[in-house]
Amino acid sequence: MSLIIHPEVNKLKEQLTQMIYEYDNLVNHVCPEIERRYVLEFGLHEYKLYSLELEIDKFRRKLHLIQIEINHENEINMDGIDKIIAKEFEEYDKQVQAQIDEINFLKENNPEKLSESDSKKLKKIYRCLVKRLHPDLNPNQSLFELSLFYKAVQSFQQGDLMGLESVVAILPDENAEEACEIDNLKKLINDYEELIDKVKKDYPYNKKNLLDNREDHDKYMSMLLELIRDRENDIEKLENNINSLI
Repeated sequence: MSLIIHPEVNKLKEQLTQMIYEYDNLVNHVCPEIERRYVLEFGLHEYKLYSLELEIDKFRRKLHLIQIEINHENEINMDGIDKIIAKEFEEYDKQVQAQIDEINFLKENNPEKLSESDSKKLKKIYRCLVKRLHPDLNPNQSLFELSLFYKAVQSFQQGDLMGLESVVAILPDENAEEACEIDNLKKLINDYEELIDKVKKDYPYNKKNLLDNREDHDKYMSMLLELIRDRENDIEKLENNINSLI
């Protein structure tokens, strides 16, 4: 396909710039913040519920092993049974520990947020740099410009306004408008639209409405607390059953 200069190029470049910015902002800022909120608000209760359900499975397995020994008229070796259960549930226990480690990490590592004005400035500068440096928009850029793009992406990910401003300061003068393939721009726009759509359908973005809607938030929290109470009652019954057999 031959390269052409067309009035539609600028419009398509603007649209693609917005798509790239929206995707990067979702992945690097919006989704991490949603995940952080979700884990801190619901994660501890979900962790407790999962832990209780795991304990129920362990008690049921213990009850089963005890009953086998009773049926065979063997002496009940609780130490041996506990070792069997510990081995069988080793991987599940690791998953529980990983959950609590994530919760503790998020509690202890609260990133500093930019002020509202600095946040707007960060996004504005990044949009400009995307248009100027993104490889999809500038296929003929130099290695130096490509290195500046990677620096800009890293600074945006980290919320480093000074880093972005430093990229602007050393950015080479923009060349005259370059020829561009319209079909290729349209394909890239479509690709980014699909990426954005996928991000919004997946975790953690799909938890955004649950966090923002107070009614749904409270309903889910109530459900978790009710399930936790039910599991605690189940464990108490299982403990009583085991104690009645040994």
